[in-house]
Amino acid sequence: MSERLDKKSPERMVRYFRHCIFQGDLQGALSCFDTEGVYIERDGQEVKGLDNIEKALESICVWKPKISSVKHRVTIVDNHAIWTDKYFVKAKTPHGEPIEMDGVTACLMKCNIKGDWLWLVDNPFAANDITN
Repeated sequence: MSERLDKKSPERMVRYFRHCIFQGDLQGALSCFDTEGVYIERDGQEVKGLDNIEKALESICVWKPKISSVKHRVTIVDNHAIWTDKYFVKAKTPHGEPIEMDGVTACLMKCNIKGDWLWLVDNPFAANDITN
């Protein structure tokens, strides 16, 4: 049985987002953000506005990394959810050199009127916030 690729639950939205990143589908990945969304860079910089988030996601989509969840937790209250997970990334540089890394993400999601879950805040480097 194949997994559904849509945004109708927090888990399915994360799967959809990571699939888009792996396929290099920048517009698909960007569609996972609310219009008021914020993406937090590795250095803690808050990237606001879909045009700016698109620029931040460009380099990630070029890599086409495979992002796997090691463990996650989601807590839903009405049309909002907090998503945390430990993840593992495998990719190759443009020169073909392997890259592997892991991290912890902490995110806030919102379910829109169409029933799609979207990032309000995507912080894929949350571990840096508490360890550095």
